[in-house]
Amino acid sequence: MSPQLESRFDLNSRIARANRANFDAAGVTTVSLVGPAGTGKTTLIEAMLGRLDPKLRTAVIVGGLAAERQVERIVRHGCHAVPLVTDNLAAINVREALGQLNLKELDLLLIESEGNAHSPVEFDLGHHLRASVFSVAGGDDKATEYPFLIAGSDVVLLTKMDLLPVVTFDFNVFNQDVVRIKPKMAIIQLSVQSNQGISQWVEWVESHLSPNVRDRTSRSSDPFIRFPKP
Repeated sequence: MSPQLESRFDLNSRIARANRANFDAAGVTTVSLVGPAGTGKTTLIEAMLGRLDPKLRTAVIVGGLAAERQVERIVRHGCHAVPLVTDNLAAINVREALGQLNLKELDLLLIESEGNAHSPVEFDLGHHLRASVFSVAGGDDKATEYPFLIAGSDVVLLTKMDLLPVVTFDFNVFNQDVVRIKPKMAIIQLSVQSNQGISQWVEWVESHLSPNVRDRTSRSSDPFIRFPKP
C-alpha cells in the first residue's frame, strides 16, 4: 500500500471510529446500505419506512450524485433525510452530515451509498452493520466484482426478484460466489413490487437495535434471529 493510500485509509478509519463513538453514545444503531447504482436502494428504504415499528425514530443519510433527488423521495414518508452529493462517500462526509441530525432523538440511522468495486478505503463510515445490495437485473456475477463489499458486509440483499422471469440470473452462481467470499453469509431475496422478503429484512434490522430501543418499542425481536438459507 502506498504512503498516500495508507494515510487516506488511516484518516478515514479515525473519523469512522469517531462517528461510531457518537452513535454508541446516543444509542443509535447505524446501518449502511451499499451497492451498485440501480439496485433499488432508495426504493428499498422507502419500503422499509412503511414497515418499521412506528415507535422507531429513524433518519437517513444518502450519498451519491443524485442524493438530493433521492432524499426528496424519502422525506415524503415523513422521515428526516440528509443528502450528500458525492461520488465516493467517506466517513468525513457522514461526519459533516451529523451536524444536521440530532442523534439524541434517533434510534436508527440508515446510510445509503454506492460501493467501490476495487477499494475498501471508504467502506467504513462509522456504521454498526452493513448490507450489500445487488439486484437480479445486474447479473449473477456481481459478487465477484465487489469482493471487498461482500467480505465487509453482515448481510446481502438481492433485490428485484420479480424480474427473474425476464432477466438472465442464476441464483446458485451468485450464492456460491457470495459464500466463497464469506461463508455462511445470509442472503435475503427481496421484491418491493411483490413485498417478497421486506418483512424479513425489517425484522433483521429491528433485531439488531440496541436493547434499550427494543425494550421501548412494541415489537419483541430476538437479537440472534436466524433465517433459513434461501
